[in-house]
Amino acid sequence: MLHCRDPECGFLTYKCPDCDTAKVIPLACKSRICPRCGKKYTDEWADELCQSLYAVSHRHMVFTMPMQLRDVVGADHGIFKVMMDAVSKTLKQVVKIWGGAVPGVICVLHPFGDDLKLNPHVHVLVTEGGLNRKGEWVPITFFEYGALRRIWQYHVLKAVKAHLPVSEKNSGLIDDLFRNYSEGFYVHAKRRVASPKGVAKYVARYVRHPAIAESRISEFNQITNSVTFWYDVKDKYGKKVERKWVTLSAFEFIERLVRLIPDRNMKIIRYYGLYARRTKAKLQKMLTPLSRETLSFVRRKEVIKCPRCGQIMELVGVTRPSYDEDIEYAWLS
Repeated sequence: MLHCRDPECGFLTYKCPDCDTAKVIPLACKSRICPRCGKKYTDEWADELCQSLYAVSHRHMVFTMPMQLRDVVGADHGIFKVMMDAVSKTLKQVVKIWGGAVPGVICVLHPFGDDLKLNPHVHVLVTEGGLNRKGEWVPITFFEYGALRRIWQYHVLKAVKAHLPVSEKNSGLIDDLFRNYSEGFYVHAKRRVASPKGVAKYVARYVRHPAIAESRISEFNQITNSVTFWYDVKDKYGKKVERKWVTLSAFEFIERLVRLIPDRNMKIIRYYGLYARRTKAKLQKMLTPLSRETLSFVRRKEVIKCPRCGQIMELVGVTRPSYDEDIEYAWLS
């Protein structure tokens, strides 16, 4: 990521078929946490999400955890899956209580906050309703958030307690969290979204963007070897309260970014209920009326135009550094 689009780490050579003008394009790192390349993954995931959404209204929610659990999660990333499973159980119970139906739930783990510190929370896209046993769609447009918070607290603490080793310290922590949060853990209700494309773009902006955009990095001081970036502090309603600046040493800044890279084979997106693969396969006939007409997304190919005559240029060479740090040329026929 540090050498993204650095010509010394490889480049493509294009040539104009008309005027023989040459142009060099440095190779990108294609890392998910890269501020430049991460945008590509966001767009691709949003397009894929559009294809799988049902033709019903959805609600975007954010399930949070208190600060006392952050160190526990930081020491054991296996709790990330526990969190998402608990979210699914919470929403299934809520929809079953008020509608006797099974909803569609998409959970996306977001392990960090705007200040790049560990702040695990789950962004959720849930259908406003679900299918009952008769295969009928039961709409639910109202969620009682007081009950939702208490049910979320119960399921996540129960699951975390079962996941952690048995000890007086862990048992005491869980008991304190039940006692000190009598109203449950906070669940932030985002806006209601109906358009499939709007849903995907809206959620992707929150959950699949890089950890920090380049526009938020205000300064890199080469003398002190420090990085300064800013983030907006918001209230519980999402309204900006103030802007804060943070200055870190370059190594500490990199350390915070590296900690946010998901572990190998760890799924940060999970599908439950009507969106689970097995459920969609079994109930395909019932779910067909809810499916939208397939939206066509044509991913644009990168076209390089000649800066002199405007003609589309042709790829003629790929240059990559070899493992022994010598430049290796692989020209195309």
